[in-house]
Amino acid sequence: MPGGDFHALLFVIVAVWILVCGLGVVLFRRIMYSAVAMVFCFLGVAFAYALLAAPLVAVIQILVYVGAISVVIIFAIMLTEVQTGRLELFFNRQTAVAAITALVGAAVLAVVSLSADIGKVGDQSLTPGLRQLSRLIFDRYVFPFELVSLVLVGAMVGAIVLARREGERP
Repeated sequence: MPGGDFHALLFVIVAVWILVCGLGVVLFRRIMYSAVAMVFCFLGVAFAYALLAAPLVAVIQILVYVGAISVVIIFAIMLTEVQTGRLELFFNRQTAVAAITALVGAAVLAVVSLSADIGKVGDQSLTPGLRQLSRLIFDRYVFPFELVSLVLVGAMVGAIVLARREGERP
């Protein structure tokens, strides 16, 4: 790796941690447990970035996802009255289609990843500094950056609409 030594064993441990936490997000029946598993999954991704010698991205991961996004999601969960879900809500007639789509997507990603020659990319890549990264975000990619903020505002409005009681007026 350009920034230092790459420890494959540590990366495997972090990858297993991310997978276990991701399964926890999906499989826990209590939504607050899922949110906590999501926070630990975000932390695992930050550790993976740190192992890949990208400390700036790791810090941004912690600040944005672990800090801001997780707080927004936990706040939205606390606004809702229902804290557990029936199993029928999660496993319904769309489950088979979703499982097949996920497996096909994973297979395509695996084939593309294994057939691509990405072994030499780390030697040729440059790690951008804060100045270059901020120029990219706020000059070249300002529209996707603002689009993400609109998605977050939409999620908060949706949480508030779901949290209000049936008899209340808007």
